[in-house]
Amino acid sequence: MRYIAVTVICYNNENEVLDFAKNLSRQSLIDHIQLLVTCNLCNDIKDFRNKLTQIIPSVMVFDPGKNLGYLPGCLYGIEKSQGNYSWVMISNTDISFPQENYFEIALAGISDEIWCIGPCIKLAKSGECQNPFLIKRPSKARINLWCLIYSCYSFFRVYFMLHSMKKEKIVKDLCSQIVYAVHGSCFFLKKDCVSKIIGEKIKIFMYGEELLVAELVRECEKKCWVNLNAVVLHNENRVTSKIGSKKKQFWFNQSFSYLKERFFNV
Repeated sequence: MRYIAVTVICYNNENEVLDFAKNLSRQSLIDHIQLLVTCNLCNDIKDFRNKLTQIIPSVMVFDPGKNLGYLPGCLYGIEKSQGNYSWVMISNTDISFPQENYFEIALAGISDEIWCIGPCIKLAKSGECQNPFLIKRPSKARINLWCLIYSCYSFFRVYFMLHSMKKEKIVKDLCSQIVYAVHGSCFFLKKDCVSKIIGEKIKIFMYGEELLVAELVRECEKKCWVNLNAVVLHNENRVTSKIGSKKKQFWFNQSFSYLKERFFNV
C-alpha cells in the first residue's frame, strides 16, 4: 500500500485547518495518510497541535518561525517530516472531501509518466470545476502580457476588476485527460517531482504554482493528469480574501518575473 502525505499551511486560520483535519480523518485510507501542517502564522501553536492530535494522532506540526508562503510552506513540511511518501497532496485547507474513498479514486491506475494529478475541484458556490487549469502551454507573448499586467498596480487592479465582472463562464473540455497545468488549490505530486521542486530552490512566495509545477514536470518529460472522477469541494478565497491587493500584486509580479526568467526566456 502506498503512503501519502497531505501537506497544508496554517495562516491565522486554525479553525479551518481543524475542520480540514476532521474531514480528512474520515477518509478510507487515513491509516496510510500523513497530515503535515506548517504554521506560517499561529496564535498558540502548542494548543493548536494538541487539538490536531486529538483528531489525527499522527499529525506533524512545524513552526518555521516566519511566513514561508503557500508552496514553500507546504514543501517545508515535507522536508522536515523526512518521510518516504509515494505521493504528496499539496492543498488549501478551504476544501472538503465529499468522497470517503477520494484518495483511492485519485490515484487509481496512474502510469509512471504521470508526475502531477489534479482532481475535479468544484467551487462550493457555483459547482464550476476549476480543472483543467491550462490545457496547453501558454505562449511567450501571453507570459509577457501577464508580466506587464502584474508589474503595475493600476494594471493589476483593472485586470482583476474586469475578470471579476465577466459573466460568461470559461468553456473547458471536462474530461479526465493529460493537460499542461492543474489548479494549485489541491493537487498530487509524485515523490520524484517533489524532489525536483525542492531541489529547484524556488523563488515563488504565492501565486504561479500551477505554471512552476507544469514547467518542472515538462522539463523532466513527464505529464500532468486531470482525474475528474476524484472530487473535492472548494470554498474559495477564505484566507486570500484577507490579503491586501498591493501585497497580491507584489507576489504576482515576483512569481511571474521568476517564471518568465526561468522557463520562458529561451
